[in-house]
This record gives sequence, structure tokens and C-alpha cells, in this order.
Amino acid sequence: MKKYLKFVAIAPLFMAVLCEEDQEENCGFEPPEAYTVNIENTATTYAANETIWLNAQTSSMLIDNCSETENIELVTDSELFIDGLFILKLNNQTDLNAEVFTDATINFDIGELFTFNACVESISYIPELTDNNQFYQYRLGVSVNTPGDYCVVSAYSNAFNLNTENNAQIFEAYNTLNDEIRFESCNTVFIRTGIDGHYFFRVQ
Repeated sequence: MKKYLKFVAIAPLFMAVLCEEDQEENCGFEPPEAYTVNIENTATTYAANETIWLNAQTSSMLIDNCSETENIELVTDSELFIDGLFILKLNNQTDLNAEVFTDATINFDIGELFTFNACVESISYIPELTDNNQFYQYRLGVSVNTPGDYCVVSAYSNAFNLNTENNAQIFEAYNTLNDEIRFESCNTVFIRTGIDGHYFFRVQ
């Protein structure tokens, strides 16, 4: 009975330690909201070297899980808001119906290129904090010189503005994998399901 009472007495302390360890594991900021990427100059066909302008923003205020009151705080570490994309050249093969296109020219109007110390074929970039500290934003231009049909897909969990025409009809000739876009990058096969949330375009 004494042993049982002793356990009851120390149980709250034991649980407190477990809770502290759990809080430490989850300590940090909540992930930012996914970007919704806008295409400023939408078109079905672009001329060689014509620039396609993309922009997006997300709130710079995140919940701090390290705080007992879960305060919403301004995050000044811009690397937490990194975004990225793949530029894919479409094909109609039956195993991989797209390939990463690395010969595009990228121009940064807002934000800057981010380079990982590993094999990464996506274009990753760091946004800038707005003057009023409310948002992180970026604006970049993509231009392709090689004729063909292309698709821009997110390297993360973002999507293109669904209120904008995404030229999904271009993908019909390459839809060999049941509405999936499959491509290989750094010896890893990536899959994007469906045609929504991507931007298709043609270069002539």
C-alpha cells in the first residue's frame, strides 16, 4: 500500500516531466500558410525568351509553440518561408511524362535564389519581408528559349491561383499516366496528381 501511495505522490511530477519533454519536441513556430502563386501575364503560348512573371505572399505572423499562450509573433527568419518550383518539359512517355528543364532563365524582382548543399534541381528562393512586416513575398520571372510544352509545378505544397486559366488543355497530349505528372529529379521520382494547381504553357 505504501508503494502505491508513493507512486501516486510522484505521478504528477512524472507527468509534468513528460509534458515538458513533449513541449520541447513541438517547440517552434507553426509552419507558414502555403503560398497561392499568381501568374501575372497568363497566356497559352509565349515567345522564346519571353518572361512569365509569378508572385505570391504569405503572412509573416506565426504561432509560437514555445510560448505558453501561443502568441502570434513576427518571424524574422526568412528561410522559414522558402518556396520553390520545378519547370518541367512535357513528353508522352509511359513511365515518366515530364522531365526537369534546367535551362530556364530566372529573374528575381523580389526575393533571391536559395542554394542547398545537396542535389536539388528545383528552383528554390527566399522571399522578402514587406515594409509593413505583415507578409513575406516574392516576384520572379521565368523565361524559356527552347520550343515545347511545359509545366510549372510547386516543389513544396503550394498551388497556382485556381481563378486563373492554367492551360490544362496542353496536358491532354501528355496524359499517359491517369492524370499524373511524373518526373525524376536527383534519382527520385516525383508525382503531381491532377491538372489543377499547376501552370501549363507552350513556347514557340
